[in-house]
Amino acid sequence: MNLPPILIVILFFAFTGIAAEHPNATKQHPEVGKQPAPPAIMEDNATFEKLADGFKFTEGPAVSLDGKIYFNDIPNARTHVFDPKTLETRVFREETGRANGLFFTPEGGLLACEGGNRRVTLTGADGIIRVAADTYKGGKLNSPNDVVIDKHGGFYFTDPRYGKDGGDLEQDVMAVYYVNKKGDISQIASDLTKPNGIILSPRQDTLYVADPGVETIWAYRVKGPGKLGPKRKFADVGSDGMTIDSGGNIYVTWTDIIVFAPSGKELARFTPPEKPANCLLVGNELYVTARTGFYRIKLQTFGIQ
Repeated sequence: MNLPPILIVILFFAFTGIAAEHPNATKQHPEVGKQPAPPAIMEDNATFEKLADGFKFTEGPAVSLDGKIYFNDIPNARTHVFDPKTLETRVFREETGRANGLFFTPEGGLLACEGGNRRVTLTGADGIIRVAADTYKGGKLNSPNDVVIDKHGGFYFTDPRYGKDGGDLEQDVMAVYYVNKKGDISQIASDLTKPNGIILSPRQDTLYVADPGVETIWAYRVKGPGKLGPKRKFADVGSDGMTIDSGGNIYVTWTDIIVFAPSGKELARFTPPEKPANCLLVGNELYVTARTGFYRIKLQTFGIQ
């Protein structure tokens, strides 16, 4: 059937107007990693809630598969676990070797950077602790600090040494390492002063490493499992721990908690009751390890864990 030209034009605009108004046409959720930076980070009138206290120096928050939050009290060499449902905190492990950074595997195992023991361990669901990394080229590691797992079954970790005691070091540099799913270790970045916090972008195409010795956060392009491109400066700020939201915004702990967009632009800054050491975004709740306390605050952004 041949339609008059004017009718064709009317039908065309009517169809395109309906398509534009279709709820599935424009209201899909943004893809992970492409979510635009929100106009505000914190909930209105949000305040920090103290969940537990009485510690010496809290660090390394990580979320388990069942939603519990694990964190370390480094000087007391204990790992604690907080249950968001019951609001109870209990000791999970004693004699941790001054463990710092933690991260759960997809299978439910817990990786721990045992700085005092100079190793990274994996505590399985059976409770057995196995060594995941402790040497490189025959020499002991310095003092593993923080860790992040990738989608290929491997993990990245930082290996600095803090404090005055460095006479027993067996590595020439303070570096970043990668351990693949077979357990093979490789040194992938040795151009840092004292690498500390470490995190992957939502798409895992960028690895962020904090280097507080020079008050800089570096960004490396990830070319493959354990393969990095040259580093670039991401932010001129020292940082201890870091977490990331679904839009790729990075939350870093220093004197305050500072939020950066993927571009490096500062989006927000807020101050917990105590100086923060690390943080973890689970859902829209930011958990903060801060000296003697363990806190949380509600945000308008959401984590990827």
